[in-house]
Amino acid sequence: MIRRLFWVGVGVTVTVVVIRQGRRVVAHYTPEAVADRAAEIGRTASRRTGTFLGSFRAEFAAARDAREAELVAALLAEGQPHPDDVRAARGTSHGRHAARGGEAPDPEAQIEADEDELGYSF
Repeated sequence: MIRRLFWVGVGVTVTVVVIRQGRRVVAHYTPEAVADRAAEIGRTASRRTGTFLGSFRAEFAAARDAREAELVAALLAEGQPHPDDVRAARGTSHGRHAARGGEAPDPEAQIEADEDELGYSF
């Protein structure tokens, strides 16, 4: 008799555990839970992508600026002014984009003026 009572108790316990675990599994795989998990995965991916793109843009800009400085240094002759300094000294009253009192600019004269001002020609 005690044996039978023991096995009935074991059966009831196993049944309760299986039913509880089964409900958790069903709740886990219902469409609402799946949609919630997919939304969370999407938010995580979006956040990671934004972080990656921000850092990539900053690193790319730094590398671009460094490479530009290397190229400018390699192309400038000894004693030649930096093009940014020349542009700053030229200002808005000089240069090819300045207004010339109604007369059409002479392209050859403009090229010669630029070559003289920058210190190099091609």
